[in-house]
Amino acid sequence: MTLSSSYPSVSILIKTYDNSAALNRREGFPTLRELLEITLTALEGQTSSPQEILVIDSSANDRIAEAIRAHISTKKIPIRRIPLSSEIFNHPRALNLGVQQAQGEIVVSLSGDATPANSTWLENLLAPLSNAEVAGAYSRQVVRPGMSLSWIERFRLWWRYRSQSTRFREKNHLFSNACSAFRRDLALRFPFNESLFELEDYEWAREVQRQGYTLAYVGNSEVFHSHISSRSRTLWRMVYYVYLRMKIDAGLYSRNRGQDH
Repeated sequence: MTLSSSYPSVSILIKTYDNSAALNRREGFPTLRELLEITLTALEGQTSSPQEILVIDSSANDRIAEAIRAHISTKKIPIRRIPLSSEIFNHPRALNLGVQQAQGEIVVSLSGDATPANSTWLENLLAPLSNAEVAGAYSRQVVRPGMSLSWIERFRLWWRYRSQSTRFREKNHLFSNACSAFRRDLALRFPFNESLFELEDYEWAREVQRQGYTLAYVGNSEVFHSHISSRSRTLWRMVYYVYLRMKIDAGLYSRNRGQDH
């Protein structure tokens, strides 16, 4: 269905940073351009249609821009590419830029390597936001089909995203901007903390919960989002995230730092 005039308008933000020339990609793993093409096609087939798609692109090449131009000529959802220099790129900065440019009342954040798993992904993700007390919602992340992953990566995804039901959280700050939906007015009032290169979503969740809002984990809204990192790197990242969450919980990151650029 197309979102009716009584339903909040929706802007999709896709964050892309294609530095594939510098990467050793494993054989069979899609390029960022291929993943964007998959996502754009999936968005056209959703049971709920967004008002617009914004691609915040920090790529050092023209692959993403070429994919957008190729898609615009044949599809119905308006798409805009918003460039962000790779020299100042980080995830919260890209998000804040997209939020400022978005026209929708609800903003949906997608990482460039996260792709909708089915046609009801968006409709299910938006459902909890019909409650005015819900500030944001995030999707269940599942293993991309056909990918050979380390056991620790499979365990990470299973442990964090094993539930297929919807759960509302008033104190647990877990949130993921790899695939999330949140109210634009709140993201303007409480921008994502640009002094954090990681876990800006966790810190934002903590802030809006302190303001009395609830967050939702939506288990029946699924995206393919898995990493092919080695076991040691994945394990190190998990340990580092625990450490970083402890620092955020202790209030060691000022929300006034890093917002101007």
